[in-house]
Amino acid sequence: MNNACLTFVLLLVMGLVIGPVFAQQDAERNRFFVQQMIDLAAAHNSKGVETMQRMLEQNPQPAALDPAAANASFQWGQAALQQDNLEDALKAFQKTVQDDPGNVDAFNHLGLLYRKLNQFPDAERALQHALSLEPARAGSWFQLAQIYGLQNDQRRALGALANTYRYAQNPMKAEEILRYIAENEAVETLRNAALETLQLYQLPAQPAIVPPLSPNPALFK
Repeated sequence: MNNACLTFVLLLVMGLVIGPVFAQQDAERNRFFVQQMIDLAAAHNSKGVETMQRMLEQNPQPAALDPAAANASFQWGQAALQQDNLEDALKAFQKTVQDDPGNVDAFNHLGLLYRKLNQFPDAERALQHALSLEPARAGSWFQLAQIYGLQNDQRRALGALANTYRYAQNPMKAEEILRYIAENEAVETLRNAALETLQLYQLPAQPAIVPPLSPNPALFK
């Protein structure tokens, strides 16, 4: 093998090895920024949250590798989800994000499905990925708050709910929902986090009444 061929092979191998390494580093960095948004929101540090948001929004959006295939699998996933076929829906949305790694809706659906299947670490990763692509997405923040509530992580549930309210398109509706959760939610951690969120934003709240709340209300778009 001549030197030119050897150089080409080495560059090819380095690309195959280094590419995934950098991709993993980017994912970890983005998860760190999302986590910082949670911690800063829990501390009511608005400027800090906005800084982390801008850091995420500066990332280039990944291009779809196969838009047609991604669209087909996304439609398949939605149909399976409507039929409560969780396993097929999960496979479909996994295929969607393989073909379109920038599909926020698919990552959001994956977060929902992993939560329904009690795979909380996977649900957290999927939702953090969705938020790294669209950090102002209130629905993803709300889903993430539910994950932390189910894991008895009240501080992170508080931070995620605080960002839910921060980015809600309808603040009055968000306030109403947070108050309802604070008064009625069956999961104590989430109930307390909602109460803290209301207090954080100096919104009125009443003590808890009687659980439960519907397990997956369609609250935020």
